[in-house]
Formats: sequence, structure tokens, C-alpha cells
Amino acid sequence: MGFSVSGATVVISVGLLVSAATLYPALDRYSERRLEAVDGEHERALDRQNTALGAANATYNASTDRLVVTAENTGTTTLDVDRVDLLVDGRYRTVSAASVTVDGGAGTATWLPGERLRIEITRSTAPSRVKIVAGPGVAVATEVR
Repeated sequence: MGFSVSGATVVISVGLLVSAATLYPALDRYSERRLEAVDGEHERALDRQNTALGAANATYNASTDRLVVTAENTGTTTLDVDRVDLLVDGRYRTVSAASVTVDGGAGTATWLPGERLRIEITRSTAPSRVKIVAGPGVAVATEVR
């Protein structure tokens, strides 16, 4: 065995050490990001579990072309009013801040547990069904009276 074999072994060993030193931080960051993602998913699942909407009520007044939809936050999670969606007969309806009140107060951005949300929109025809969807994907639907 001459110097060339020993030199080649040293070069290969140094290459392996350098590649391991480069690979370890990348794997460490990957593992950390994966754990953060799993923790985030568990937090979102807990929010969904703690979020509940009470029975909704929807009434349509044909003389004023007004649809009024109400629902109560019966869960333990505070909901964001801006993230509440309304579906009327299966179609998405834009809900403006002016048409939403929480326990009679307009302009609030939070929907606390135990409070009642009221959405009032103008519609030319009477719908048959409405659905309110809250931020974490919890929904309640009702027939329109």
C-alpha cells in the first residue's frame, strides 16, 4: 500500500465528514419545521373541536326584500367576524361589515362565546336555505321562514 491509497482514503473520509456536516443542519431544520407543522395542525384541530354554533334562524321579509340570519356562538372559541361566510341557497354571499351586528352592536370584529351574530342582506327573491360558516370550518344551516 502506497501513499496513493492512504491519500485517497483521507480524501474520501474528509469528503464524507464535510457532506455529513452539511447534511445534519438541513435534516435538523426539516425535523423542526415538521414538528411545528404538526403542532399547528393540532392547535387548529383543537380550535375546531372547541368551536360550536347554535341553531341558526333565518327569516325573509318579502315586502322589504330583507333576509335576516342569526346564529349563536355556543363554543368556547372567540370567532373573527371577518371570517364568517354566508351561503344562500348554496351560493356564496359577500357579507359587508355594515350588515353584521353582534349582540346588537355594529362594528365589532370579534364574536365571543354566548353572543348572537346577526346578518342582514338585501335579496330580491326568497331563498329556501342558508348556511353560516365560521372561521375554523364549523357551520350551521337552516331553512328560511
